[in-house]
Amino acid sequence: MEAIWETESYVPEYIIAFPTSMENLLDPRAKDIFGIGIPGGASWLASGGDPQATIRGLEEFEGPQPPVALVFWSFRAMVGLGFWFILLAVWGGYRWIRGQLLEDDLLHLALMASTPLGILAVHLGWVVTEVGRQPWIIQDVMKTSAGVSSDLTGAEATATLTGFVVVYLALLVLYLYVISRIVRSGPPAPADLTVTERPETPTDEVGADD
Repeated sequence: MEAIWETESYVPEYIIAFPTSMENLLDPRAKDIFGIGIPGGASWLASGGDPQATIRGLEEFEGPQPPVALVFWSFRAMVGLGFWFILLAVWGGYRWIRGQLLEDDLLHLALMASTPLGILAVHLGWVVTEVGRQPWIIQDVMKTSAGVSSDLTGAEATATLTGFVVVYLALLVLYLYVISRIVRSGPPAPADLTVTERPETPTDEVGADD
């Protein structure tokens, strides 16, 4: 996930990373990529609290190399989307406090454009999890090859997958229908909004002698 090929200590945790060439995009190596990171962050996470800890590089492991690029960039895209969601929340909160939530057209466009990004972030997280853990189901205990159901036929697997696809497509159609109705109706006009005023609490008159 951090594209650490050589064993080293005090490894930074790159929050933002950009490839400097196509080769770096397809074969990322953290130290060769332009990035902004937290010094010792990766060592701290890997060791459970020691920023000076040594992380064993991928080159020291035997066998075929894992799909580093897919995991590395999926993780960074997921984190980037997370920061974008935080920015949207702060932006919306600021406009709400200022009483301008319904007047900020740019915020509305950003929110609408970001509608599918939550789903994308979830899928990127699953890519990091499922691809990154290969070939293990349980680290050092059970490999994915041992988790295959030998009694499951191809027809049964296909039927199950088809059922999931049909159900989720139906939910997607229903979701799009409901959302389209809400969008077409639009927000209520400010003039139509009613504000319930709190009744004044009567106070007893205080006399001069009190």
